[in-house]
Amino acid sequence: MDTLSIIECIILLIVSGICIIRYQRLSFPFKILAWAVIISFILTILGNLFAIKYKNNAPTSQIDCITEFIFFSVIYYYLFKNKLVKKAIVISIIVITVAFFINATFFQPFNKVFPTYIYAPSQILFAVFSLLLFKEMLMYPVKINIVKQSVFWYNTAILFYSTTMFFFLGLSNYLAEHNLNDNFIFNFWYIISDVFHILICIAILTENKDIIAVDER
Repeated sequence: MDTLSIIECIILLIVSGICIIRYQRLSFPFKILAWAVIISFILTILGNLFAIKYKNNAPTSQIDCITEFIFFSVIYYYLFKNKLVKKAIVISIIVITVAFFINATFFQPFNKVFPTYIYAPSQILFAVFSLLLFKEMLMYPVKINIVKQSVFWYNTAILFYSTTMFFFLGLSNYLAEHNLNDNFIFNFWYIISDVFHILICIAILTENKDIIAVDER
């Protein structure tokens, strides 16, 4: 494992620990988020082990791709008030899940390739969900300061991650097509991942179901 991988694992370990410590104080969507972080930590460790032993972490990347989409989409389902958006989220989960298995079977083998065909549309959907939720937050404001709202930090994390990762995919594909050195782009990926998990950590730290319940009365 290189230095950046170790730093990523340490950050995920810390965030996972915070998720466990604060679990009982979290509302249901953020309990799902806590599980998503813990599973991501486990898959990251396994991915590094696969990379060391088999020189290929495609299986863990494939699992991480679909579990990430399902977990984050379900969280959005519970955060949204708009019933039409909720239905769209359910449909997107079904479509992406079916597409994932088709892709893993026929196009990007589960044990060989990172699932870019699924990852790219997933990030586009996350960006759309986050923008729609920001719009809904403006339509239904709460009395809590925005920087103390866990939903704000979660949504900011998703918007940051989805847009920068989409840029990362495009840039890495361009470098590969033109046979250019792409070492720096993977350092960029680690930075994106670390910032994302720090923002998720802030969301977990600011979440308090009791305060939210009082504000909604």
